[in-house]
Amino acid sequence: MSIRDLKTFLAIAEGGSFASAARAVRRTQSAVSTQMKALEEELGIDLFDRSKRPPLLTDAGRAFVPKIADVVQAYELLFQRTAGSELEGRIRLGSVPTLITGRLPRALMALRSKYPRLRIELTMGLSADLVEKLRRGALDAALISEWQEGSAELQWTPFAREPLVLIAPPDAPPRRAEELVTTLPFIRYTREAWVGHLIDLFLKKRRLKVDEVMTLDTLEAITTMVHHGLGVSIVPHRGASDPFALPVQRLAFAGPPVYRTIGLVQRPGNPKAQIAESLLAELKALWGAPERPARGRRGAGAAKQGRRRRSHPKKK
Repeated sequence: MSIRDLKTFLAIAEGGSFASAARAVRRTQSAVSTQMKALEEELGIDLFDRSKRPPLLTDAGRAFVPKIADVVQAYELLFQRTAGSELEGRIRLGSVPTLITGRLPRALMALRSKYPRLRIELTMGLSADLVEKLRRGALDAALISEWQEGSAELQWTPFAREPLVLIAPPDAPPRRAEELVTTLPFIRYTREAWVGHLIDLFLKKRRLKVDEVMTLDTLEAITTMVHHGLGVSIVPHRGASDPFALPVQRLAFAGPPVYRTIGLVQRPGNPKAQIAESLLAELKALWGAPERPARGRRGAGAAKQGRRRRSHPKKK
């Protein structure tokens, strides 16, 4: 049994087929199949159900995935460079979409500038999907929001908070956030995202009844719909890091703010922990205190848009 065989097995578990694994490990599909047959013979168990096309993992094969991931991590840990030396190698990183379109690109650029021999492979997904990939050994670390379960199996390091705010069209009437969210059509952040659960819980605790008209899964899509006057929404406020320049009103709700928490999750003993910690340091340096939205009045972007409209009326 070789470490190459184990890495190939993990590539199949991650990609879902021998063909995708062959591309990942840069071998032919027949070579991958031969590797797996030899591994099954050595272990004395059937890892794949070959009556299916493509072959699927058996129950024994699925149970074997985290064990193999531990072995591969322990192997890579043997070759981890000592602290203080230049970071190099590869880290498979997962991230929720709002970070990829927020501060993460600047953090990755800073990291690459410091450590040019470092290779970061980035995967985007919802928090629950990224955690599952981490458990399977398909990722080394993941940047997620609203970690909902405590587990000795995974290590969670929160590093930032963003308040939930109401976003409304630029020409929405100057009313309190509670009034707008209950009187205008509501655009929901999908419940499949963990922050979507947080928003749903917020609405229930505040006893705010909404008229839901659509469900979307990215902040950019929601902001676009709100900007064009199709409704209001509740989203995390990214402050100055938000690259999406479409003007909308951003209003705080009455009472103590509710935050979504963002952090990094990884397996204890992660051989790529030094790289993950360096990335965390860059993110913390970029984060800063998020700006607070106005209460019951237009945000700066919407106000400027309004002034432009008044100063330059359209010709009929």
